[in-house]
Amino acid sequence: MGGKTVPDNQDSSGSNAAARSSQRIDAIFLPQIADMHGVEVEGGGERECGRAWMIDPAYGHGSYWYLAIDDAAAIAVFDLLFAETVSFGAVVPNFFCFGSYGRSMIPYFAPLLGIEDGWETGTLLGYAWRAGMCREVVPPGERLTVASISLLPESATGMARAIGTDPVTLTTAIARLDGTYRIPALSRLFDEIKAARLSRTVAEAYYRCKVTEACALVVDWHEENTQGGAPRMRAVDRTSLNLACAFAREHLEDAIELGDLCHAACTSPSKLASLFRNAEGTTPMGWVRDRRMERACELLTSTDDSIAAVAARVGFSRQGSFSEAFKERFGMTPHRYRTLNRSV
Repeated sequence: MGGKTVPDNQDSSGSNAAARSSQRIDAIFLPQIADMHGVEVEGGGERECGRAWMIDPAYGHGSYWYLAIDDAAAIAVFDLLFAETVSFGAVVPNFFCFGSYGRSMIPYFAPLLGIEDGWETGTLLGYAWRAGMCREVVPPGERLTVASISLLPESATGMARAIGTDPVTLTTAIARLDGTYRIPALSRLFDEIKAARLSRTVAEAYYRCKVTEACALVVDWHEENTQGGAPRMRAVDRTSLNLACAFAREHLEDAIELGDLCHAACTSPSKLASLFRNAEGTTPMGWVRDRRMERACELLTSTDDSIAAVAARVGFSRQGSFSEAFKERFGMTPHRYRTLNRSV
């Protein structure tokens, strides 16, 4: 695939240490890249650090690169086009992510952020991913272009300290990037990351600096644009949201309706919808559906329950309805998901 060989003078012990230090980040990226039919290029490819892949020409074309930073953060760039439908994903931890996403990526964020459209050259998006299965299905002919930064919670805390703010401010700023804001300086930064090609001596230091700069820019924008704006969520609203979420988690086996959530939260349907949209980026029933799918993934991989039993335990009265919903969400049947994840 035209990859580079590792130089003879490279410190192999340092390379091994770097590999060991990025295990959690690798667990997020590597399963997805394998699903994409990536073929690794040695030495981080033309970026001279991190890890790089080219897509197997039998399945499409493009490149995928990421750099793990202290096993708690990563910076990633990819530009992909597949010749056939590809399903990719991984079980991921809680983490925060933001970046510049090409137009064809926008539909994958619609359920999270309520986005309907984006700019042709890229849209700034940010989100907080809850621990669980992350899986997407990409049809052929859709170009996926991304430059993004991912932060595990401890990295968000350390980064906030480094730029002189607190973790809540940083993560709130990230979550505000819903595709409707234009931040020229931040867009330029991600464009610079996409275009950068530096020597091995300085490459990693450059990308580390860009992560810090990006976090500083998004917090600066957030603070400048929230003065005199809407207040933080009131304590009573946070309580209502928590009550609705707790009720849903305790009753995933039952036929939950919006009225049940409103009753548990002691609030109206319109108010609850507003709370979920602002805090979770989805509708109340969309949130319940996501939790059911997460629970189904856990049951499929950790128990020997029949598919019908799993369906019942996540609130579906019919196995067929559950299988259809599962396939729509993950691009494969529950049986196929179980087979793949138990063979790993």
